[in-house]
Amino acid sequence: MSDPITLQLGFGSFLFGIFCAYWAQTTGRNPWLWFACGFLFSPITGLVLLWKNRTRQPAR
Repeated sequence: MSDPITLQLGFGSFLFGIFCAYWAQTTGRNPWLWFACGFLFSPITGLVLLWKNRTRQPAR
């Protein structure tokens, strides 16, 4: 049986990948690419998404 910490890290990375994919899809980016990046590079991908979305669209 696997180590519990390994399962937790894997599940956490999977959830963060889903979060990044959803965020990418709502901002018009490729969700599959951002899911893979979020799954593999969790904290770094979150910071990149924050940086890329730092400029807001003007209110209409």
